[in-house]
Amino acid sequence: MTKTYTLILVLFCTSISFLSFAEQVSSGLTVQVTGAKQNTGQVFLSLFTSSENYLKDPVFQESLPVDDKGEARFSIDDLDAGTYSVSVFYDQDNNGKLNTGFLRIPKEPVGFSNNAKGRFGPPGFDKTSFYFEGSKTVSIDLVNVK
Repeated sequence: MTKTYTLILVLFCTSISFLSFAEQVSSGLTVQVTGAKQNTGQVFLSLFTSSENYLKDPVFQESLPVDDKGEARFSIDDLDAGTYSVSVFYDQDNNGKLNTGFLRIPKEPVGFSNNAKGRFGPPGFDKTSFYFEGSKTVSIDLVNVK
């Protein structure tokens, strides 16, 4: 083997190893929701990309059952870099919708990215938005609105 051939082989193996590592670190958004009752109900997640579609037209929605720790962990892969906002609600009674009362105030716990809270309504997109690029974990604590 010549030195050039050996160097090419080493560089090739190193690049394959690096690419394999990069795939394992996969890019994606993880949303960890806490504060629900253990093994009771489900959490609904909505993902938004602008103030125009915020709380109206999500670009992604998913629901997951609450686990034995009172949590739900969402994984959203293949997101482009950009600004996003997450809202969640805890469907305690498994009826598939957010129960509301007078003036549409939620009767079930809700949460937003950045754990933002609103006054006289939900927090705005500017308070809940974050920049995503590559890989990120967002933690949201459910709260009762009263």
